[in-house]
Amino acid sequence: MMNCHPLVKGMDRLTQISPYFRLPVKGSEADGWVSAYDLFHEDNDRLKNMVRDYGLEHWDSSNPHVAGSAFLIAYLTRLVWPVIGQFVLERRVPDVTLKNLAFHVKGGSDRRFIDGTAMVIPYFAALKDDTDIQHEHAIEAIDYANLFTVLKRMLFQENLSPVIDSLTQICRASMPVSKNAVASACAQAFRHLYPFVDNPGDLAQLAKELFDDESTVVFGQVTMEVIKMETRSGLFARRLGCCLAWRTSRLNGYCSNCILVSKSEQDKAFELIEDGAWRDVIK
Repeated sequence: MMNCHPLVKGMDRLTQISPYFRLPVKGSEADGWVSAYDLFHEDNDRLKNMVRDYGLEHWDSSNPHVAGSAFLIAYLTRLVWPVIGQFVLERRVPDVTLKNLAFHVKGGSDRRFIDGTAMVIPYFAALKDDTDIQHEHAIEAIDYANLFTVLKRMLFQENLSPVIDSLTQICRASMPVSKNAVASACAQAFRHLYPFVDNPGDLAQLAKELFDDESTVVFGQVTMEVIKMETRSGLFARRLGCCLAWRTSRLNGYCSNCILVSKSEQDKAFELIEDGAWRDVIK
């Protein structure tokens, strides 16, 4: 039973924080599923149409930069949160390379949308002392640093970097906007893990190391800092780019951490956020 799989159980544990920390495993049914690798590498017309349709449906825009941003943001949360969540709390990395992902597609001949993302096989990298390292789907990492390298390879090199390239070349999406969207999604995952780790300082340092890594698409895209109030603290990202949501009717103004918003206004907006990602300050 897949519910007994160590990776599935690990993800289920994190759903207590947010359902976004769970990435399902594709069942045996074949109808409606397409290969993620094929979509981004071989099916240009389908990808172009799906990005345009998503932009129209959800952000009311067919502008390629706006539609590309909307499409990528929808993909990112379901992908990035489970990977970072597993690495931080379970010391594991799910195999989210494009060749191991599938999308479930719904809709008719006029518009088609992705309504599900799943792993094909629940492969996962883990440390050699992991209790499930002998599992048939486990891939051994020699140490923590190596596991971090595996995360960056699977998430960025073999997924998001080629995804961004395809969206740029095929759909005329903006590469800077796409890179910033990836970084923002990673930052949101770190933020929501902040109240649940034993050492929040280590988590903030891990986030800094990721965003300071020149080999990744998230390099230099956000900065993260701890905002401290009288009774609570939170880990927040300041974006060095823009998602373009302000160009649509989706939001009334800018995102709280947009580069177009001053730092003082960002701080005011941060203090008003109530999303369960604050950590109580112990006096």
